[in-house]
Amino acid sequence: MLALGLALTAAAWAEPSDSTAARPDSSWRNQAPRIYIQDETYADVDYIRAEITFVNYVRDPKDADIHLIVSSSTTGGGGSEYTLDFKGLGTFKDMSFALRHNTKADATSDESRTALVAAIKRGLAPYVARTGLRDMLSVDFTPPTSAIPVADPWRNWVFALSANGYGQGERSLMTLYGYGNADISRVTEDAKLDFGGYMSITRNRYDMGDSWLTVTKESYGSSAFYARKLSNHFSAGGGVDYSNSRYNNVALDLSASPQVEYCLTRYPEYVRHKVYLRFQPGVSYQCYYDTTLDDRLNALLVQNALRAGVTATRRWGTVDLSVTGSHYLHDLSKNRLTLSGSATLRIVAGLSLNVGGWYELIHDQLSLRKGDATEEERLLRIRELATGYTYYGWIGLSYTFGSIYNNIVNPIF
Repeated sequence: MLALGLALTAAAWAEPSDSTAARPDSSWRNQAPRIYIQDETYADVDYIRAEITFVNYVRDPKDADIHLIVSSSTTGGGGSEYTLDFKGLGTFKDMSFALRHNTKADATSDESRTALVAAIKRGLAPYVARTGLRDMLSVDFTPPTSAIPVADPWRNWVFALSANGYGQGERSLMTLYGYGNADISRVTEDAKLDFGGYMSITRNRYDMGDSWLTVTKESYGSSAFYARKLSNHFSAGGGVDYSNSRYNNVALDLSASPQVEYCLTRYPEYVRHKVYLRFQPGVSYQCYYDTTLDDRLNALLVQNALRAGVTATRRWGTVDLSVTGSHYLHDLSKNRLTLSGSATLRIVAGLSLNVGGWYELIHDQLSLRKGDATEEERLLRIRELATGYTYYGWIGLSYTFGSIYNNIVNPIF
């Protein structure tokens, strides 16, 4: 593969080695393009500003000559594919394009941020070439010494193991938590295959005065899923799942479900937007620890689910919305509706809104235990309780004003 490097040099930009020397000439900054970076990846923006010094950074897109949206997605090998969407504004309005570059799954944070800076420099070169700084611009081309064939002995298979836990306590309370999971996946241009499993254990001990009450919550699960892209708008697949949860009174839940997805936008446009419909019928067999409200210890269930969603990344912000409806075929009144979404919106210059959450209408708690819950079970949430809804939400506002520039990086404190 060919490697392209970009270096911008100017004697006036270098810091003098002698602290008593005259301050460097910064008049060139009047000619430097102004850039606004909309980062959707939690990148090290301070590092970017420290390494790329031939542009002016501004806090609001209305003051920018270049609007850069940085987004990413996970690759089949567990790495990241970064998309740099450059949008020219003002005198650069005819210059808009996107660049992409990949990082490996085992790349360190420094390797990832260094590669990202190099990619951003390549994208900025055409803009700088249009300014008075063009004479300070140099482009280096380093051809490969020999052809390097692409060989993958793992054939796109990726194996991942993880485990974590924590403990906390005080005189009257002790909590221990452990979680582990394993995942095997293979992702190609046209298909996805994934096998996974998890285990979660939470143990709480409460001082009741004359004795200790120990509450343990355990859940286990595994899954296998395969899907294939049929066109730029259609994909189909299916999966099987196993789960166990004493809290939900489910000793065994085995399910199988085919899936079909129609994407109203083209799959190659996923970085900027995706609008989709997903249909998922399924069948499951469940066994329960205790008798349920309808006097069952097991059940064979058939369910339908339909999900509609939209995700979008634009200059004004990002949006992710979805609605999912499901019901059981033996009793259509056993159903659930889930609304969820999040958005980060730029309302006016300097004013941003961050809002999100979900709301569920619940009428399908088929595994609820028969009989009333004790006071301890209610207060300590030892068992699932009947409810008609659940919700969670957040909202935040931020307002910034003052200097439009954001060039200086100061690492002290």
